[in-house]
Amino acid sequence: MRVGSRIVNLLGILLVLALWQAVGAQLGDALLATPVQVARALVETVQTGAFWAALWQMLWKMMLGYALALLIGIPLGVAMGRVPVVNAVVKPWASMFIVISAAAIVPLFIILMGRGLVFSTAIVFVVTVWYVVVTMTEAARSVSPKLLNVARSFAANDFQRFRYVILPSLHPFIMIAARVGLVHALRAMITAEMFISAGFGGLLNDAGLDLSTAPLFALIVALMIISVSMTSALRWIAHRSAPWYASRTGDR
Repeated sequence: MRVGSRIVNLLGILLVLALWQAVGAQLGDALLATPVQVARALVETVQTGAFWAALWQMLWKMMLGYALALLIGIPLGVAMGRVPVVNAVVKPWASMFIVISAAAIVPLFIILMGRGLVFSTAIVFVVTVWYVVVTMTEAARSVSPKLLNVARSFAANDFQRFRYVILPSLHPFIMIAARVGLVHALRAMITAEMFISAGFGGLLNDAGLDLSTAPLFALIVALMIISVSMTSALRWIAHRSAPWYASRTGDR
């Protein structure tokens, strides 16, 4: 079944590429570069020092905001899921901020913080943290009361119940929150850089002014590869660190 699913996925990708090639050949690269042209542009792009410098600049700034979002969002989400008072105080803010896109708050953050490291970190943090919080809130609520009751029957104290029951139950969802947060952190960082024409977002802006769409598509494909690689790495870590991860999430 798993092999069959992979074959279907591959066939779907090949079908889209074939249609893209046919349509792109008719429209021309000024409107829609073909996959072959994009592949050539991608090879040329990754051979330039500017690409790697922009990529590094984007990633290390993004990781700062992403790490802060996890450090604050995970315990805050767990507290919301287990403590009604915390949920009552934080939930309205989470509901408001989670629907605000990065593009809506970037101009305000530029005015308040300039265009440096603090600005980039703050944008990524504010956009990412609420997705982590919401994910962990639902995870904390899903901990089976039966497991907690069993722990109580063995005279487990609060710390022991958290260490041996709640934490293992939350682990799969912590990894899911990390993966969801990573995607939104990457999007927020790109959006912020496009506003200030710096880093990887600046490269996307410049490529959008090219007479051919091939360089732009090449950067988009590179961004997709980076995102898939990073989320796949988190999935691998999840499977390695907790054998029960797949059974709890269905992520094979």
